Amino acid sequence: MAVIKQYVNLPSGVTNVHGNTRTLKLQPNNIPNVSAGDRVEWWVEPIGANNTNEIYLSLTQRARVRHAETVRAASGFFENDVILPHVGGDKWVVKAAKKGDRANFVSTDTFETWRRIYYTVYYVGNASLNFFNSIEADFVNAFKPGFIELVNTSKTASLTVVARVDGTIVRSPALSFPFMAGPPNGIINLAPSGTGTLTNKPFNVALLVAPNIFSTSPQPRQQLGVTAVTGSTVYHHLMYTDPANATAWITQGQVRWPGKPWTNVIPRFSLPTNTNHNSVVRWDFNAVPGLTTHLATAGNTFDMRWTVVKEHRIMGYSFCNFCLVRTIDGTTEVLQTFTHEVGHGVGMAVQKESRWNAAGASLSDEHNPNWHTDVYGGRGNHCSTNAVLGPGPPGLTSGQAYRYGGAGKLCTMFYRGDANVEAKGKFCTSHCEPRMKRVKLDTATMNSRFWNYFG
Repeated sequence: MAVIKQYVNLPSGVTNVHGNTRTLKLQPNNIPNVSAGDRVEWWVEPIGANNTNEIYLSLTQRARVRHAETVRAASGFFENDVILPHVGGDKWVVKAAKKGDRANFVSTDTFETWRRIYYTVYYVGNASLNFFNSIEADFVNAFKPGFIELVNTSKTASLTVVARVDGTIVRSPALSFPFMAGPPNGIINLAPSGTGTLTNKPFNVALLVAPNIFSTSPQPRQQLGVTAVTGSTVYHHLMYTDPANATAWITQGQVRWPGKPWTNVIPRFSLPTNTNHNSVVRWDFNAVPGLTTHLATAGNTFDMRWTVVKEHRIMGYSFCNFCLVRTIDGTTEVLQTFTHEVGHGVGMAVQKESRWNAAGASLSDEHNPNWHTDVYGGRGNHCSTNAVLGPGPPGLTSGQAYRYGGAGKLCTMFYRGDANVEAKGKFCTSHCEPRMKRVKLDTATMNSRFWNYFG
């Protein structure tokens, strides 16, 4: 018997291999001993022993035929629907026989359940395209153990070629993506809320591949009752700089005193030192008209406020059905970022799964012992396979973070880049890979993950 890939997550009706429901038609002369007025009974049987344990499937999610028995339809055929589980990697065959004569059955080809996800690539420069092409097979193969088939729709050059992409997401006063603004300043033109050009939504993730990426965030400060016209302060982070704009690192610098409203003094600020952990900001207001005269009177003070721009160096991130990755980190890190971020998009690293007994009654949830979230490092759901807890950086409420445990490989869903992550960007076989077979990827689920947002 042939094996037919059935893409159970895609909407039915496009082709007969799309959807978890497939209509079957049998001619009467194909069924042994059947006459025109006979009833035909139908049933499904698993092929092999590797199908998903039905403890993870509710009654309505399990393989079945729509009708246990049918009579010949007006079309002249015996017709029925087979309804397959949403999971990947199941193999089922449908059998039919004259009622009461199951020994003389006919059977369909084998249906193997798969899920399909599309990806659209945007690349910044030919070097980025060549790099992606060199890892594309490994990216696609990382999802195959979960019976998720990744299909490329297109690869499109960016509107401009830059060495570094500012991937900042602006969240106030409204959510916006400046680097997606289109010409003349945008890197790509991929508008949110369904106004772009992506096809096959909500099953299409857009991948932006760039040489290097960063994001920025404002860091406002204020000092009241100041008496000295010169001063300095230290920031323990890198400032954003732009060769074409000497003051790109500061967006606000003002002073005021009684009778004098807030006045721009950005030119009086300087950035003599700018490193990841030690950036020095200095100011000299001696030349600000009227300020030294005001301070010459005993007890007089002034107020100052300023906002610098912090630069965040990031390997990549995902947001809805969009993923941004830089190539500067090398093959292992980039592969991990791609599979990790798309893994988030398809629901990897869950805390728990629902379970049911054979009759369909709910059982207690199965908890994932290797699941963790922000309190032990990272942001969101992650996997700690082959990791151990150790002292964490400042800011973690638990005081601990996961690190490599010294044996085996870390899952691609580990919360950060690490040299010990599986080199091909694969998911751990103990937890994430089996879960990947069971995850729902249908239209409603992908919409709930906002994969209908961009394009």
